[in-house]
Amino acid sequence: EKMLQYGKSLPLWVQRMRREWGRGDLEFLAVMLPGWGYNLKNDADVEDPTVLSWAWLRESQCKVLELPHTDIVTTIDLGLRKNIHPKDKLPVGQRLALLAEKKTLGIEVQAQGPIFAKAKAKKGKIIVSFDEAEGLKTTNGETPSAFWLSTDAKQWYKADAEIVNNKVVLKTQELNHPKYVRYAFAAMPQVNLVNEVGLPARPFRTDR
Repeated sequence: EKMLQYGKSLPLWVQRMRREWGRGDLEFLAVMLPGWGYNLKNDADVEDPTVLSWAWLRESQCKVLELPHTDIVTTIDLGLRKNIHPKDKLPVGQRLALLAEKKTLGIEVQAQGPIFAKAKAKKGKIIVSFDEAEGLKTTNGETPSAFWLSTDAKQWYKADAEIVNNKVVLKTQELNHPKYVRYAFAAMPQVNLVNEVGLPARPFRTDR
């Protein structure tokens, strides 16, 4: 409940600050919480997308994107298992700087990692398309990780994923007709999906 409240409070705070400054177009750049090896259920798998975790707060943070002149930096790849505040802040600052260059200075620069666009079911597979996905690849040369599939949004199975034509094709032996996708939707998922400039894909889910 508190995590859902965050999604209401953050946009209200932005609107309040804009009123205080007398600038309705004041740009706000948020930073998504990184991965963290802590679940709200003790001893649970930190990669399990069904366990209540900070994944829900990250989703609430994205509510700020419903306001104009806002954006958010993805840091799901920068977390530490036992520290919610990673000491290495340089990558966060660099990603914020890229966004600031693009959104406030109008510089043509790739400033975001892949962002979920749509998912399409086809012959027992789900094909996921992204924006900001030019040169879609993985950081370690292996297949994309942290994708899960479900038919009823209650029981989830790890997906076998491959990159095809700048899209990710998902399937799993456990499901003949998967319906929903969750990506990096866990306390501390092991992620490797990036675009050509090495910026990480933003966590998402298609179930509601």
